[in-house]
Amino acid sequence: MRAGDRAGAARALAWNAEWINRGAGLIATAPAVEEVEALIAEGWTLADGDLGAQARLLTAEGFNRAVDDPATLELVDRALTLAGRIDAPVIETAALDLLTGAQLARGEVRAAAATALRRTELLAPVAVTATTAMEIFDGLVMASECAVAAGDLTTARRSAERLRDLPFYQEEGHLATARLITVAALAGDWAETVGLAERFREGWERAGRPPASNLSRAAYAAATVHGLRGDDRARAAWLDVVGALVAPGRSLPQLHFGRFFDALLLLHRGLPEQAAQALDTPPERLDPWDRDLWRPWYAALWAEAAVLSGHPDAAACVARARLATAGNPVATAIVARASALTSPAGSSDIRVGMARAAVALRTAGCRYQWARTLVLIGGKQRARGESMLAAMGAAPMPWPPGTTVNGVRPLGVPG
Repeated sequence: MRAGDRAGAARALAWNAEWINRGAGLIATAPAVEEVEALIAEGWTLADGDLGAQARLLTAEGFNRAVDDPATLELVDRALTLAGRIDAPVIETAALDLLTGAQLARGEVRAAAATALRRTELLAPVAVTATTAMEIFDGLVMASECAVAAGDLTTARRSAERLRDLPFYQEEGHLATARLITVAALAGDWAETVGLAERFREGWERAGRPPASNLSRAAYAAATVHGLRGDDRARAAWLDVVGALVAPGRSLPQLHFGRFFDALLLLHRGLPEQAAQALDTPPERLDPWDRDLWRPWYAALWAEAAVLSGHPDAAACVARARLATAGNPVATAIVARASALTSPAGSSDIRVGMARAAVALRTAGCRYQWARTLVLIGGKQRARGESMLAAMGAAPMPWPPGTTVNGVRPLGVPG
């Protein structure tokens, strides 16, 4: 930027205002609330009709509003129109990120995943520089996380692998692996999860163990995989990492994705009552960020825990979970599996529903939930599912809940 470049100054002010809201999880000390408004106001005095500056300022205004405010979408539309007129992919993708958030807030996980993927396509030809690296990184992060929200584990993995391979992450193992750890854990690729987690820990410790809330999901996923493999000591150590990563003022019980992972482990151990207690917040009442990205997964286990624990409103929970999991084939299949279990004992609907869920989970690439479904079906399918779980390194899964495995009653989840 040269002296006297008013439009360049307006873009810079807008960029700063925008990232105060977009990057809140990366900022150790939050700026004063009025600072964003002041930056935007000054930016408009300097924009001088520059379309790029205007698009950036409109985007900053949008990020400063509630994501579900109808006015936010109007700002997005205006910003995208202006950015498209000047072929400014970095500015356009910032506006698309805002649109992604609005779609997630409305529960449109598939639309959000498509928008996030569009960002990566626009940024693919953009060179990595000091001014573009953050947008490129964020585009891949959102593409991976929105694909997870939509149950598209293949796309989530592809984006996470591209993120891992960014040149500026070669020596930053925790930043490179975080999203891939979560995808691998959900898919059932647990040997890979453990290997990636060690790279994460090494990079994080080399960096001085900095707090970074946006990395806590990966650490919680790693903790859960260790628990699913029966290593509670390693799980506890990783939960300590989670505690060091979360932002000041937030506690582990506030992290609803953490409650999802806890419930996943409790259900595996045949403890549905404890899983239901962990998921005591209805999916409609989750905090915005957890609600938007993790609601489908959370709702699926919420329904399953209700059914397996014999909750009197289990059928209603299943019906509500169907709405919350729309657009995510993995979560939808888990709810269908739970629904099948509400059929009368001995009914063919149980086996038919289970078989359909197994096919859906296999197609979606969710190996763990596919294997779990086979165990629930019973007979020869149970033996096949147990063999798959053993190949993942999973601890034996008691079924029905409350039974023993090799004469040992499964333990609960520590701390």
